[in-house]
Amino acid sequence: MNESDVALAALAEQQFGVFSRRQAASVGFSEGAMSRRVMTSRWVEVFPAVYRLPGTTRTGRQRAMAAVLWGGDQSAISHTTAGRLLRLDAVRSDALHLTLPRSVGRRGRGFVLHRTAALPRGDVVVVDGIRCTSATRTIIDCASLLDDERLEDAFEHARRMGLTSAALLGRRAGEICGRGRPGSAQIRRLLGAQVPGDRALESRLEVKLARLLRASGLPVPERQHAVGRYRLDFAWPSARVGCECDGFEHHGSHLAWKRDRRRLAAIEAAGWRLVHVTWTDVTREPGQTLDRLGLAMRAAA
Repeated sequence: MNESDVALAALAEQQFGVFSRRQAASVGFSEGAMSRRVMTSRWVEVFPAVYRLPGTTRTGRQRAMAAVLWGGDQSAISHTTAGRLLRLDAVRSDALHLTLPRSVGRRGRGFVLHRTAALPRGDVVVVDGIRCTSATRTIIDCASLLDDERLEDAFEHARRMGLTSAALLGRRAGEICGRGRPGSAQIRRLLGAQVPGDRALESRLEVKLARLLRASGLPVPERQHAVGRYRLDFAWPSARVGCECDGFEHHGSHLAWKRDRRRLAAIEAAGWRLVHVTWTDVTREPGQTLDRLGLAMRAAA
């Protein structure tokens, strides 16, 4: 193995085992040397002029890196692929999406290629060394690919991680949505459901309950309402009624269970009536769940 091979192997190790022909040339490979390595399968083509070293683990991140290397410095992983890179739990897709400015006249195969007028610097972040669209741009791009609930779930998850906000999403959507852009109506519905000052929802169950409450005739609750040193998932302070979402991972351990019991006891001692809801309550018995909440508010009146 010569010096160029060693240098290329070190570079590929930083890029999930892939590299571009341009990068290979930058560490000293001639056109002939590169062609021989491809012909003898010492390099395996992933996309045109992008290769992987045999024996490297084939992963989604490897393909994403390879796509960006093919697309060049103006490209970015986007849509649901970006959602997965950003670790937005609601986004599930095996498709590989790449976005390029329209000015870059390239055609690719093996992935979904999107064209855009431009990818401003604010729309691009780097995750694990891979260029991808920001959380805000990703939410906008995913709007036409996800149903309303999963889109809201992805948005709330991004908010919890501090990657976006309702104000930032509204501002960017105002700049690029509309004029027939796919997903614009979904983004408008998502933004229309936001209440200034509301905290991010903390789980998929909370998203489901929030959507159920919005569709009901019950008063709009506050999110993450403070009661002393504690917080309630949803609260109607005027009635002193709170609602807690008990998810699958709610307790996690005996110690967490004990701490939660103390928290609930302190909230109830402060004069609050609590209603607990589970995944089953919201998904299979939504009418009964709303009746329980309505009853608690009427009892407090």
